Amino acid sequence: MNFISEIESSVQALYATVNNGFVQDPATGQQQVSHWHELLSGSDNAAVRLVVAELDLLNGHIQRNDPGAMGASFQKLADLTARAALPIHSFEGTGDKIRELSQKLNTAGGNLQIIARQRAAGTVAH
Repeated sequence: MNFISEIESSVQALYATVNNGFVQDPATGQQQVSHWHELLSGSDNAAVRLVVAELDLLNGHIQRNDPGAMGASFQKLADLTARAALPIHSFEGTGDKIRELSQKLNTAGGNLQIIARQRAAGTVAH
């Protein structure tokens, strides 16, 4: 499995965990974020360092089980990921795959925002 596929799988796993009514241990989400953090933390690229910093914030939001903050963090990660992908153009399509990942992060973030609003309104289980 390549790096981008791993991250996509992690996004799906984290979203599924959050979408299951917030009844699971936050360790599931934190494991995913820790894995991303580990993969990216050695980079000397300024854009990637911003992603790593946001992953630290996301980890705190997961610990607090705060879907609204998680959604905002996912959307910020989407923006940071898209920015990091801007200069990447290759025949392998790496930049395109990273931009696609950015769109998925943005969608997951928007969905988490909806869940947060429903939860606040009492229309979703805590």
